[in-house]
Amino acid sequence: MELRHVRYFVAVAEELSFRGAAEKLHMAQPPLSAQIKALEEELRVRLLERTTRSVRLTHAGRVFLEEARAVLAASAQAEQRARDAAQGLAGTLRVGIIAPVAGAWLAGILRRFRQRFPGVQLSLFDLTSTEQLRRLHARELDAGLLRPPIGLPELDYKFVGESRQVLAVPAGHRLARKKRLEWKDFHDEELVLIHPSAQHGFYDPFFAACAKAGARLRPVQYANDIQTKMWLISAGFGIAPTTATLGEVKRPGLVFRALPAGLPPVQTVLAWRRGDPSPVLEHFCKGFEPFMSLSIL
Repeated sequence: MELRHVRYFVAVAEELSFRGAAEKLHMAQPPLSAQIKALEEELRVRLLERTTRSVRLTHAGRVFLEEARAVLAASAQAEQRARDAAQGLAGTLRVGIIAPVAGAWLAGILRRFRQRFPGVQLSLFDLTSTEQLRRLHARELDAGLLRPPIGLPELDYKFVGESRQVLAVPAGHRLARKKRLEWKDFHDEELVLIHPSAQHGFYDPFFAACAKAGARLRPVQYANDIQTKMWLISAGFGIAPTTATLGEVKRPGLVFRALPAGLPPVQTVLAWRRGDPSPVLEHFCKGFEPFMSLSIL
């Protein structure tokens, strides 16, 4: 059964006239009659009772009309969805996000994207950079906001912002009371870190600066995510470097202090698979362009 046959039948059923339906469909009456007859033969039921003066629906025709209208409505919706998808106006986008960038800046970008593309379903995942890279490689994410390095040749990426590092310490800790920190102050301090399997190189500049000053560090506690790390620090398990954006959120028992000069800013990039043809992804990436030269993460 072809969709055009369904459309022809609905036109005749609504007009109850082959002549009127033919005019509505911009076709001749004899071919229309032949198509309806072919539809009835295919269905093996009589849909219309015809006389020289009138056309009326059979019981089977009334039931089929209801279903036929539903089929045409679904077809029209599918056509519109296909056109919207081709223009990036519909679809689903899976985006990984590291916790430190999930602030007002990102909320503004997502809000504007939602306003421009309300037909796109955004699926957001709070993931470490390492996990995002794994999922991008496995095609389980379409894009990710993460820390470099990228290290996967199939990915493209662009810089979207940077943040300075600060020190997170428990309230009442000796370093929380010190006016100005020096690298040697970290000697023999206990650290709370993201587990090495969940991060790739974030702490390296901090470790290098401490080692250069002769400060020996003691990692004593590992966490699998940023929020757990912050909770452990506030509970007195140790100290750790983190990004300044996390210091904007007030947490009981937690203090943030400026680190000594010399650390490079922490970059954030937007990464996606090279050659991905998704117009939805293209629209999403363009939403970051006005902010790419700002140090706001």
